[in-house]
Amino acid sequence: MLEKLLERINQQEFELLSDEIKQALSEHHLWMHRISMAIASRTPIEEPSFTEQNAHLHCKFGSWLRNLLTDEQFQGDEFDAIDELHQKLHNSGRKLLLNLNRSPEFDEETYANFLTQQREFFNAVLKILEFSIVSENQFDHTTKLMNRRSVYTILAHEKHRMQRTEGSHCCIALADIDRFKAFNDKYGHDVGDIVLEHVASLFNNTIRRYDSVARFGGEEFLFVLPDMDIEDAVIAVERVRLQLAASVVEHKGKELSVTASFGITQLCPHCDINGSLKRADVALYRAKDLGRNKTVCVDSKDLFKDISRCSVDPDGKQLEEFITEHCTITEH
Repeated sequence: MLEKLLERINQQEFELLSDEIKQALSEHHLWMHRISMAIASRTPIEEPSFTEQNAHLHCKFGSWLRNLLTDEQFQGDEFDAIDELHQKLHNSGRKLLLNLNRSPEFDEETYANFLTQQREFFNAVLKILEFSIVSENQFDHTTKLMNRRSVYTILAHEKHRMQRTEGSHCCIALADIDRFKAFNDKYGHDVGDIVLEHVASLFNNTIRRYDSVARFGGEEFLFVLPDMDIEDAVIAVERVRLQLAASVVEHKGKELSVTASFGITQLCPHCDINGSLKRADVALYRAKDLGRNKTVCVDSKDLFKDISRCSVDPDGKQLEEFITEHCTITEH
């Protein structure tokens, strides 16, 4: 479930999640410290936020978690488990304080249970925290999109899903900014970064919520389009291409036009992922050869009518020529 968050939230949301977890944990440390001090000093605590039956909703961590769980992208086993552990921990703390308020004798068994639940709770929360921190390194700092390493996780997940679910689809598309080097040479690398940010933002805002787009390297981007056949993928990518071509980047009073070329194919459940990427790459460079600012697709159903073709070396010259023959340009 945690890995699936990569598909749905961006770098800023990951950083916010990490910061919120740290702050919430800090508040919870203070809550547990007060209970431990009360037990050690035999000093009762009668505040409702400690002794009420729903005390877990009073603390800042509880409020933060309840708010988080209203967002469907955080509804899953890991966060539900934290919610359950958090309630159990508060119930143990409440029981300790109620026993303390009734009797000065130390309840060793309840306190041992409290410490065990405390450890389980923190381990579960730290798992989320560690994941959010690690995931910050899976985003590209310039574009704020996933980087090449993290999108491979998405590709592997989609390939596995298609292998498990008969009739499921997934398409991929490689995009490359046209004549990007000219932006750097003419206006400098700062403008080049602005162009990258502009393209990335437009790409990210144009796709569906459950699609993914990553910076694949340099000025190249990769789209992952789950549950989409090749015909619908062409329509979706063409929409992205046309919106980009209609947009401009403003720089010192000038409007700079930006276009990109696109290569589309299906993610094949029977082939190596790099084989599918190779087909998209060949289609992309066919789009470049045809004049740029174009969309070219390779339908793997036609390409691999003879299933033995799937085993051909994806880097082989023979296969590259074969793929090129099956490239189809989208005309507008």
